[in-house]
Amino acid sequence: MPSAITGASDFAALSARLKEAGATGLRRELYKAIDKSARDLADEIGSTQHLKPYLPDPYAEVLAADLKVRVYKRSGRDPALTIRAEGRTKKRKLVQLDERGILVHPVFGRGGGGPGNPERRNWIWRAQFRSVRQGFFTDPVEQSADQVRERILAAMRETARKLTTGR
Repeated sequence: MPSAITGASDFAALSARLKEAGATGLRRELYKAIDKSARDLADEIGSTQHLKPYLPDPYAEVLAADLKVRVYKRSGRDPALTIRAEGRTKKRKLVQLDERGILVHPVFGRGGGGPGNPERRNWIWRAQFRSVRQGFFTDPVEQSADQVRERILAAMRETARKLTTGR
């Protein structure tokens, strides 16, 4: 059984077996391994060094400081691993940036409000195409997908082995 594990349906079956057996420690161990397998990719996506070839100065540093990249795991009937990027404090147009290579930014934007310092919603915004390369998110995901998948399958095989052998 352990070497036959191949994907989502096997994960659902393994998860159900762990639940039936009351193996909460093994289940927790499996979920940690799954999270770890995708965490390196999530950390890479959010790093300044990774973003620099995709964005002009100083936007890579600005985006990296505000970018939150999370790993979500879902079991049950439709198991999945999802990596999601979003702004921590600002609403960012990340899909547009990733898929089309368009960076939207304010022209001389300043915070607050008051005379000579308009509120953010009143700023003048521009779309920048030059010096912006699409794929900051999808490129590393596509490059790492097979490796992440293999790590997850290895963790599943190890968990199945432990469940079957009891050690």
